[in-house]
Amino acid sequence: PSSRRAAPFAIAHKRARRVPFTLPGFVLNPLTVRLFNTLYFNNGLRQPTTGLVDWASYFYPLDAVADWNRIYGPKGFLQFQVVLPMESHAEGLRRVLEAVSRSGTASFLAVLKRFGAQDSRLSFPMDGFTLALDFPINSRSLALMSLLARITVDHGGRFYLAKDSRMSADTLRQTDPRWQEFAQMRRQQGLTGHFASVQSERLKV
Repeated sequence: PSSRRAAPFAIAHKRARRVPFTLPGFVLNPLTVRLFNTLYFNNGLRQPTTGLVDWASYFYPLDAVADWNRIYGPKGFLQFQVVLPMESHAEGLRRVLEAVSRSGTASFLAVLKRFGAQDSRLSFPMDGFTLALDFPINSRSLALMSLLARITVDHGGRFYLAKDSRMSADTLRQTDPRWQEFAQMRRQQGLTGHFASVQSERLKV
């Protein structure tokens, strides 16, 4: 609109809503997530089909709620994020969502994005789709992670190393052959003894 043309990227300051305290672990469950999804969906039906959205709301929707992680309870949450190639993403994502549904574990937040091709040493994206799901930490969620990892391997996907805290060395080798080149670079640069982490030791790179 004409009122925005002089400063199209300027946005009004918005005061974020805040989760005032850490919720009990039992609050986030399949029933409450189903209720939230129903309310969110029905609210969307009442909104205009097209509209202008400022860039901050589009790219950073979670910034509208401060301390949102408290929703997941005192133990916190873990995130499963995977990228699946174009040729297998439809079947792979269907199997992931079916496994989540059968598990009885609720994901309060889901993000689906389309990636383009990448050509770099160990970049996460590939030509395909990435799905990120957040789960409260409990034994059921941890068991689900192992199942979702197997589905990812079966469909040629790979994992986001910047967020990884559980992957095994075998899973890395099955999902991303670039690990060999990366490990070789570390050896050649003399980095293995000076630049290491719990993750690099776990993944044996």
